[in-house]
Amino acid sequence: MEDFLVLGHRGYRAKYAENTIEAFQKALEYGADGIEYDSRLTKDGVLVVLHDEEINGIKLNSIEYNQLKNIKFSNGQTIPTVEETIRSLNNKAILNLEVKEVEAAIPSYEITKKLGALKRTLFSSFKVDALRKIRKIDKEVKLGLLVQYDTLDNLPQLHKELSLYSLNLWVDAVKENIQESSKMLRKWRDAGLKIYLWTLNNPQDLYDLEGFYDCVITDEVELIVTERKRMKKKEQSSK
Repeated sequence: MEDFLVLGHRGYRAKYAENTIEAFQKALEYGADGIEYDSRLTKDGVLVVLHDEEINGIKLNSIEYNQLKNIKFSNGQTIPTVEETIRSLNNKAILNLEVKEVEAAIPSYEITKKLGALKRTLFSSFKVDALRKIRKIDKEVKLGLLVQYDTLDNLPQLHKELSLYSLNLWVDAVKENIQESSKMLRKWRDAGLKIYLWTLNNPQDLYDLEGFYDCVITDEVELIVTERKRMKKKEQSSK
């Protein structure tokens, strides 16, 4: 089998409050190579980690960071900043930062650069303009396209324009027609693109799509890490 990365989706989301420092640290503690997390801006321009555009019915762009710190998750923690998140992890952790807003693209890049984490970070987004902003100021940083149907149709042009590192694909869509998907995945990988699959929580998917992915993003960190170990052990015993 080809070796592949395991990233905790919003941390170790299956067992801990998503996108919190605890969830990120637990993902690494239980064997993930790194994390996938999200960036958005508050009303006063602070870059925080939040998947949705609102929390408790409050739009993030209508609330200042100091007010946001009053909102606590079930584990007692508050919404972290991107900077706090990177600082809370060891310097070997792989980072996949999903930029949720075009306006958050440059702040996401600048904070990651300030903390010396660019080489281990993949900036991904559904928003092509966010990736364009980052590519404009850095020709080397890794960019991942979170694929929608319209961007998939334009993939060759986008890859040429942005020098994409990866395609980040929804595993359920890939599984709808594994035979056809396998052909496309092989084609894209032959073109030099890495394939990141999200959100892969069923160990059987690792086998059904084996050889066609480079990274899996999962809520179920322990489950998938354990299965990866089992796959490696089977491979070694068969040699």
